[in-house]
Amino acid sequence: MKAMHFNFKDLFRAPRLGFSLQRIWINGLGLLAGYIFYLVITYISFFASGYSFLEVWYTFGLLPCAFAMPVPWYGTVIYILGLAVFAAILLLTNTAVARVVYMTLRDELFYTWTQAYKFAFKKWISSVGAMLTFLFIIAFFVIAALVMAFIGRIPYVGELGTAILIIPYIFAALLLFFIILAFFVGTFFVPAILATSDEDALGGVFQSFSITFNQPWRIVVYTSIIGILEFVGFFLFAAAIKISYNIFFWLFSVGMGDKMSHLSKYSLSLIDNAFPALYHWAHALPSNLGNWIYMIHQHPNLPEVSGTMAVAGYIVAVFLIIIGGSVLAYAEAIGNSGLTIIYVILYKLQENENLLEREDEELKEEEEEENQEEEKPVEAEVKETEKAKTTKPKRKTTKAPSKTARKPAPGKKTSK
Repeated sequence: MKAMHFNFKDLFRAPRLGFSLQRIWINGLGLLAGYIFYLVITYISFFASGYSFLEVWYTFGLLPCAFAMPVPWYGTVIYILGLAVFAAILLLTNTAVARVVYMTLRDELFYTWTQAYKFAFKKWISSVGAMLTFLFIIAFFVIAALVMAFIGRIPYVGELGTAILIIPYIFAALLLFFIILAFFVGTFFVPAILATSDEDALGGVFQSFSITFNQPWRIVVYTSIIGILEFVGFFLFAAAIKISYNIFFWLFSVGMGDKMSHLSKYSLSLIDNAFPALYHWAHALPSNLGNWIYMIHQHPNLPEVSGTMAVAGYIVAVFLIIIGGSVLAYAEAIGNSGLTIIYVILYKLQENENLLEREDEELKEEEEEENQEEEKPVEAEVKETEKAKTTKPKRKTTKAPSKTARKPAPGKKTSK
């Protein structure tokens, strides 16, 4: 088990815990799956709204957003469905990463990413159920308030009843405000709660309320520190990737000459066309920070390229997109690592119990299965030896020759 201080000092482990091929891989798979669902459902919402593929492509590329264009209500509903699917996949991914980080803190270094996703799929209903529970509670208060508001339309009785019940109404609104805060906290902490304490949906909701009510200032301070570490980690990793690409481009330009320049410009122009918003987002950052993590200027399409150059350009563009996705995955891994550490600290300070020393049900089941597998050959050997002892070889019975002599017949004498 990792030695912990159970204070803000432990939070600075998050960038190091997140900088792991395993954690980046788990986050990358989740982001890719969620992004694919989001992309397909969003394009479907545009098609249902009457837009053509080329209209959407030239406007958004691979980053469509239905809120940025006028769409009918059913197009908006389809788009919100895509956002909900993306959020559900993100919850599952965050649970898997939090589980791996938790096992790393317990020094279970051989815990694999497949085990993490298996655990996350087992807890998937609990993670989504916790969010739906929050939404159900909030919807109950909102619907109840609307009902009482409509009752307030009744002449004379309505305004008098509202005036008399103003104090309960305000306290109910205060409770609703607290529930919304707990829902916001649970959105970030439910994966860590499920991964570390093996709770179900109601347990995740209860723990979210508990830490929100008992330790709000620690949540604000600790999550702010993790947010800063996540931004710095993302910025440094993206800057390192860009510097590495420039070194690669300069070294290969020496040998390939203009061919390398054409390949780089063509692949980067494909990325500009696929993600037209990234250039504006990067250069909207203050103090020209975007120049450190993204290309300085846009790359126009080359007028003429050969067939092999076009194929190579598409391959390079796809690989550059994957590398860019790994930067996002690393930033998310820092966030998930930090939230897991925060919850372990908050639980220790609140319940005086170290979650890293708690008996884990999954590990217990694995140990029992391993013990059963080890005992099976031993039991088989014992049974074979006992069977060999109990079974004795059968003796062969031989019939002895008959020794009875014939008696002489009466009246006859035996001849000597």
